[in-house]
Amino acid sequence: MSPEPSSSKIGKSVGEKLRAARIAQHLTQSQLATPDFSVSYISAIERGQIHPSLRALEILAQRLGLSSTQLLPARNQVDDRLNGPLGIAERDDDEIDLAFLEIQVLIREHSIEQALEQLGKIPQKRLKRHQILQYQYLYGWAQLRAAHYQESEYALIEALQIAKELNDQFLTLRILHLLAQTYLGMRNHTQALLSYQRCLHTLETSEQHDPFFAAQLYMQIGQYYTQQAQHNLHNQQEHLEQAITHFYKALETCDIYSTPETIQAAYLEQVRHYCNIDELELAIQYAYKCRYLADATRLKTQRSELYHYLGAVTLKQDASEARTFLDTALQQASKLQETDPLALASLYTTNASWYYAHQQLDEATTYATKAEELAAPFGDTLISAEMHIVLGRIYYARGEAEQGDRHFVTGLEMLEKLGHHEELADEAVQYAQLLEEHGKAHEAFTYFRRAFQSRQKLAK
Repeated sequence: MSPEPSSSKIGKSVGEKLRAARIAQHLTQSQLATPDFSVSYISAIERGQIHPSLRALEILAQRLGLSSTQLLPARNQVDDRLNGPLGIAERDDDEIDLAFLEIQVLIREHSIEQALEQLGKIPQKRLKRHQILQYQYLYGWAQLRAAHYQESEYALIEALQIAKELNDQFLTLRILHLLAQTYLGMRNHTQALLSYQRCLHTLETSEQHDPFFAAQLYMQIGQYYTQQAQHNLHNQQEHLEQAITHFYKALETCDIYSTPETIQAAYLEQVRHYCNIDELELAIQYAYKCRYLADATRLKTQRSELYHYLGAVTLKQDASEARTFLDTALQQASKLQETDPLALASLYTTNASWYYAHQQLDEATTYATKAEELAAPFGDTLISAEMHIVLGRIYYARGEAEQGDRHFVTGLEMLEKLGHHEELADEAVQYAQLLEEHGKAHEAFTYFRRAFQSRQKLAK
């Protein structure tokens, strides 16, 4: 079963709310539609003929100054139906699907307490088998986001058993992916790797798979091996090689689907596949993605982060091998300048780190400054944070501590805002040591404490 419903009743309710909000904002259908949608698409939604995908719902709500949930039916209408005296057989499945849709939106918007509250209102004992699967999947997902790892594990294992029973490959992949993240949160690295491997095997033996999901999976497995290399010195080289292998696989996936045309073709294949096996709701979901290319921006963000992680691992290798990799990668600079400047900023930042490590400060400054110019328009990103921290190190090495402090503070605050607590902990410790070396004991203590607090958040 797809996470997104295809109910005409849901579509009608969403359509009525969309029309009312549009009129309240004094917008025509054409003004609301441009540039992502057609007027006929907006008109069909408002008439209740079709319902928007989650991504389309988010875009339309943003243009109207609303949250996604405000375009869904009123809370009391859904709750009354779910909690009323009627048996589940007498209720519309549409209402259950609508509740699941709203819960998924809440999880995506990080409103975890609200998501768990709404899940608690659904009578589990009367759900059909495919609805129990959806319930356990969403419950496990929400508990993972709440860092309640034991509860997440129980729910996801049950969901996985049902998904296999129902031969739901779509949710099997996503459940295994969430299980791996759950085990990482529990510090059970053996089970985390096993879940990643099972997910990877299922993905690579499936007839069709979402390339964006594949890229994300390869990147996270690469990150897993990178972390293992830091904590397991005995097998460090083996872990680093595995990390690089998976980062390259992720990059290859991103490179294949680097244009709107190739992305659209990939989604069209998904539509055909799910139509052929009568998974019509999933076919509709991918048809929306094919039409509006909702994931194009996310792909670019993934690509830039991949360059960041791959660069970080490469710098741990032999200096000459790292330089060869960087020189080869720089040959794509002109292409990346046009297609993905944030990825190029990441590559320049890695070059700056290499030159800094080899005490070639002029070259390091040149590359870091180029990275700063490229990353600035994108606001707070992992790439920008790393670039500021590298600039901080360079300025300290140049004897310009005040400038260095400014960049360190900016980079660390960015990491905290983005929720990258592992990177924050590592970088805060290094900055604290630098402050201590320069006789700033009080400031050093502040950042040692900040690193400790970040480690605590990771341990929850």
